[in-house]
Amino acid sequence: VPVWKILCCGRCWGICELDSQIEFCSKLCKFKSRELLMALITIAKSLLMLLKKQLLFIGLISLFCSCNNSAKHPYAIKDFRKKLQPCLRRMVDGGFVMGGDSVLRQMATDDELIRLVNSEHPILRAAAFPEILERKSINHFEIVMGHLDDTAIIPMDAGEFGIWYRSVSDYILQEAYWETQEEKDKTVERVLTKHNYLRSAYLILEQLKPQEKYYSYILDMATRPKRLSDDGYELNFNDIEYALYGLAKFKKKKDIKTIRNQMMDNLWRLSHISFRLIREFPDTAYFDVLQTYHRRQFYKFSGNRRYGFSGEIPDRANPEDFIEALVAQQNDKSALLLDTILNRLPLQTYMPDKEEINDMLILEIWENPCAAYSKLRAKIKSRAEEILDRRIGIPMEPHYFPVDTTKRKIYWYN
Repeated sequence: VPVWKILCCGRCWGICELDSQIEFCSKLCKFKSRELLMALITIAKSLLMLLKKQLLFIGLISLFCSCNNSAKHPYAIKDFRKKLQPCLRRMVDGGFVMGGDSVLRQMATDDELIRLVNSEHPILRAAAFPEILERKSINHFEIVMGHLDDTAIIPMDAGEFGIWYRSVSDYILQEAYWETQEEKDKTVERVLTKHNYLRSAYLILEQLKPQEKYYSYILDMATRPKRLSDDGYELNFNDIEYALYGLAKFKKKKDIKTIRNQMMDNLWRLSHISFRLIREFPDTAYFDVLQTYHRRQFYKFSGNRRYGFSGEIPDRANPEDFIEALVAQQNDKSALLLDTILNRLPLQTYMPDKEEINDMLILEIWENPCAAYSKLRAKIKSRAEEILDRRIGIPMEPHYFPVDTTKRKIYWYN
């Protein structure tokens, strides 16, 4: 009996066919009400029709996506030379992308590498690109521009940091280089205007100079939710943080509230990027961020420096990042908070590197004189001079080595 024509009766654990055998079903199940059985049959048939429609819709969508994917990435492993196929299977079975593959470098032809970067398997698409960069006979720029929409997620070998998960497009932009600044500028424009969901679009904002043509895109990147948890909590503030920094570069007063609110909502996630923003573009609106961070986070420093191996969110900023941002405010409120830190920091029973952090705090205040810090400077004068006296400077003749700029490679992050 077809699956959609059976009903399991809870009273007799029998299987009843949903056709004209009502009398048999009634006797088997001992239903007292023929009307109840008819109602159950009607409900079951309605659910069956709904299920059929849903399965048909899902099937059509899957067929469309499959055809679309096949058209964009048409090459399977079986489409390559038999000698190359074991190497390709090994790469896929490995489950992650390495920085380069010597077998591909030695065996694959230019045409095969170009077909590999259009393979149906994302690991092969990503693995082919570093080898393409080694071939002067292949136009790297066209390959990059043609694969900016490859959002398949791949595990990539990050060395001592373990495994990172990135889109193929992000991996390609990370590995790529450009022969001219003009080519890179074209790529940046395409990424920011057409593919600004990529992580690379966010990271490039740290070094990109403000250009009015990108303002609306960066504002959108800074304010839209990038990825939310089931309960609506932002998961990717570490990307949005770069957009906030890019937005601050435009120095528009109307954006300060947006930036401040984002920071306050993600206070425990702040990294050196946020503190760099506050240091380079000081504003009284950001003092709430600094004051609250000082109260909740500053003394919780674990000793793990950013770019370390802990992977913990609180380790994304060093205490020194916060201090530099606070000193840069140069007003009465920042002076009062700095005085509080000078008094409290030496009393901490457990805060790694507190002596070095305290010395750095003293020197920051000493080397950034202003009217608001005049009393503080008088208070720390003897200690600052003592720290400076301990520093031994060895004068050295500067040596300049000529750089051949004709062979300079331009990367995404420089």
